[in-house]
Amino acid sequence: MSVIAKTDHIGAGKAAIRPHRSVSAHETYAQSSKSIFLEWNQMTNFVRTLLCLGAAIFTTNAAQAEDREDKESGNHITVGAGVLWQEAPFNQAKTETFPLPMISIRQGVYYFETAETGVHFEQDFKGIKPSIELFVAARGTSGQDRQKLTADAGARISLATDFGTLSGAFRHDITGKFNGSEFTARYSVPITTGRFTVTPAVQASWLDTRTANYMYGITAEQRAKMISKRRSVVLPVAPITENAVNLGGDVSMAFQLTERLTIIGVLGGAYLDKSIHRSIAIDKKWECQGLLGIAYRF
Repeated sequence: MSVIAKTDHIGAGKAAIRPHRSVSAHETYAQSSKSIFLEWNQMTNFVRTLLCLGAAIFTTNAAQAEDREDKESGNHITVGAGVLWQEAPFNQAKTETFPLPMISIRQGVYYFETAETGVHFEQDFKGIKPSIELFVAARGTSGQDRQKLTADAGARISLATDFGTLSGAFRHDITGKFNGSEFTARYSVPITTGRFTVTPAVQASWLDTRTANYMYGITAEQRAKMISKRRSVVLPVAPITENAVNLGGDVSMAFQLTERLTIIGVLGGAYLDKSIHRSIAIDKKWECQGLLGIAYRF
């Protein structure tokens, strides 16, 4: 999965995964759930609730996965629930675990999925499928007393073949909170055997200085909040002053129980750039997330 929303990346705002060729329903489940979890794991509980309600009302974001399309049409409505855990890189950060609702809907070229909405255009040239997405996506930060929510706008270009899917995505803050940019390159290969599908993927995410600081820096305001709440761990003020390249990967898995019901799992992580992990507020060189859930496709 971005299980970071994924966008496109774990370890850089979390986000995730794109569509292309016709695939089985259970493969789509796994990819969609991964994209949801990559973005969702960064949100505060309050924001998660709002996004879930919004998703239910607006018939949410079409499978933002390498393989979004159904064998017949590509239109779908998928709902599910799972358990998400995440390991943040900050000093003495505790592993967080919480329930995760999942909703993914696509109608024609339009999609709206939990933390990202946009349009998807694709062409098929004898099995080679270039595509482009224009999107607006939520971005959140991890870590206690660091939670913020902003929005990015961006574009994603992908090329799907029998050898896998290669994509590149650019996104930029549109709220004015940090005015930073990010680019993610990703390669994934779905492998299906009977009812079981596994999709390994690797990616690299470049964050400019503003984005790296927003995602991993500690401000005086955040430190003051930790002190006022008498946290057992109070992080020092620690800005990130250079751009960063985080290298990561993930594996999504799906087992189709019935024509409509699928068990899904995602495990992903990223190795953080030295400009991030040398910060005095960070004691890990990596971060990771995992998801286990079940999904139903209407």
